[in-house]
Amino acid sequence: MKLYFNKLLFCILTLTAIDFAKAEIHPVVRSFSNGLTVRIEDEGRIVFSPMSQNGSLPVMQPEGLTNVKFTFQSKGSNGMLSLTGGKSKGLEFSESYREVTPGLLERTVTVKAESDQRYFLDFGWKVPSGGSFYSFLGEEKLSAKYTPGCSGPEFGNGAAGQTFPFMGFRIENQLYGIIGDTPGKWENRSFMNFDKENSQLSISNGDGSPKRTILFPYNTDATSVYRCTFDGWQHIEKGESQTWTTWIFSSQVKSLYDIQLATHLALANAKNFNHSGVEAILRNTSYLLLRRNLLRPESDYIFISGVGYGWKQWVSDGFYMSRGLDDVQYDREANNAIFFERLDYEDNSQYYLIWSLLVKRAGGTPDMRTVGRAYRFIREHEKEGLYLPPRLKPELKCFRTYHDQLNYEDDDAPSSDQGFHCGALMAAKELGFPVTDAEIDKAIKGYRRIFNETGGYMATSLKQQENIGQDGLYGEVLTYVVFGRKLLTDEMVKKHLETTMRIQSPFGMRVISKANGDLLDGHSGVYTNGGSWFLNDGANYLDGLIHGMDPKWVDDQLVWRMEKELAFMPAFHESISTVTGKPHGHHLYSWNSGYWWLRREVRKRLNQGVPDPVEVRMNKELGISYRDGYLYLDPDSAKLRLKGSF
Repeated sequence: MKLYFNKLLFCILTLTAIDFAKAEIHPVVRSFSNGLTVRIEDEGRIVFSPMSQNGSLPVMQPEGLTNVKFTFQSKGSNGMLSLTGGKSKGLEFSESYREVTPGLLERTVTVKAESDQRYFLDFGWKVPSGGSFYSFLGEEKLSAKYTPGCSGPEFGNGAAGQTFPFMGFRIENQLYGIIGDTPGKWENRSFMNFDKENSQLSISNGDGSPKRTILFPYNTDATSVYRCTFDGWQHIEKGESQTWTTWIFSSQVKSLYDIQLATHLALANAKNFNHSGVEAILRNTSYLLLRRNLLRPESDYIFISGVGYGWKQWVSDGFYMSRGLDDVQYDREANNAIFFERLDYEDNSQYYLIWSLLVKRAGGTPDMRTVGRAYRFIREHEKEGLYLPPRLKPELKCFRTYHDQLNYEDDDAPSSDQGFHCGALMAAKELGFPVTDAEIDKAIKGYRRIFNETGGYMATSLKQQENIGQDGLYGEVLTYVVFGRKLLTDEMVKKHLETTMRIQSPFGMRVISKANGDLLDGHSGVYTNGGSWFLNDGANYLDGLIHGMDPKWVDDQLVWRMEKELAFMPAFHESISTVTGKPHGHHLYSWNSGYWWLRREVRKRLNQGVPDPVEVRMNKELGISYRDGYLYLDPDSAKLRLKGSF
């Protein structure tokens, strides 16, 4: 059997004349005397086969490994293949394969417990030897292990982190891939093993590691200490059922960029985030950064800012990812995960008040005790309508805004915070707190005071009038989306954008810069030190749309900025360098997900129809077509790519 199998793999790899572009993948059941197993074929060629000849599904329990075979198969009227009758100690298994598109299969495994058990599953496959292995970040030329759960010492297993739980192999210009579900659905236990020596791609929902304490020391997080116990096993109780989903896909590709984009499209098609490539990338980002809330008792789920930041919930990141995921359940859970030590700095309380109002409008019940603390906090740090953010760390003057590295005096009002402050007061009033219209008007007047009339731009703060702040308008955009009210005058916003067009870098707006566009002294052009942050740039252009600027011009600017953002990989980054244009910080960065929602809601407010012309144009740039409700990649038609191919 082994000799036959190796010969078959050799034959597969020698079929170089095959038209892979029309590839369709199918699950094929193989029958043995003692059970059934499944392999994945493409036009009769094996592309994924079980990692063991003894069964389709490896199940690890403390007692050892079981390679589960199934005893019954059936096909539904919709073509779904179902297998049942799998067994291991105290557990019963079934699995199904559903065709989403000809190149995309959804695999669902259901586990039922006959007794309390610890276990984990390996959803991986053996692949033909000779192909090239890929993770989302690049070719894996050596065996390697990753976890999309979280990287860093808090995880404690030494594995490097990746945001996208994707594993693939390439034969010529054809990619075959496996995508794991969001770690939020896998109890944060998500592991990938590229085993080059054995030609295996292993993706599992546990690693069998023992129970240990995960701790964030006080000097790792400025506001709180996090502690919980964690192990590498899934836990199931007698009578309980658990369901696990992975996806298998194929796509024609000619570069790493194509591999990354094809992976995005596969997940987006599976989750219905698929009206455009832009929507796919941004909503996938929200989905992949969902986590179970192991470190706090407030709720079941949180969103994290990126795998290197740990299992923590920043308010603005959680808010914008909730908007991107656009799911009522997760929105309520993530909102309920907020606690006061996350609220008492920067603009977090303002975001939280607005977010809590949206949860309430959608029929949820926000924690009004915490909402009340957030309200009292912003009023305690308000003077003459201006929000004066306190110090997060007593010895430092920074950490006043989301872009937290610039120093502000204690009596200064940053423009980005002030925009959110106006919206937060409106939210507080609707939530039942004693806010008057006169107090809201005073906050709006304070916001307008920060505008530099002489220079024609929104300054970074009331007292730093010499510096332009490109984070100064996105608070107004959010307020307009939620309340339908403009905070600034049309003339202010138009002047700011006209000034910005004269001074911005070749790669976008510098988050904070000198009035002539130069970097602040000592700044490098990345991160908060003069980097370009897409959500800021995108919101500025949306604000122009709100204030009556030509929609075609706004669309042109958004497309131009997206081209810069997506030049190196199909991901919206923490920032890009305004000196080199290269991405900096996290890829698939959390809060950019909010752009998709802000753009949609602004267009609704302005009665602009669908489809979104920016998304249509970006589909062409990326080589994406939309057919029969699904997104497809055509690498030959793409305009936006790094030069070169495999």
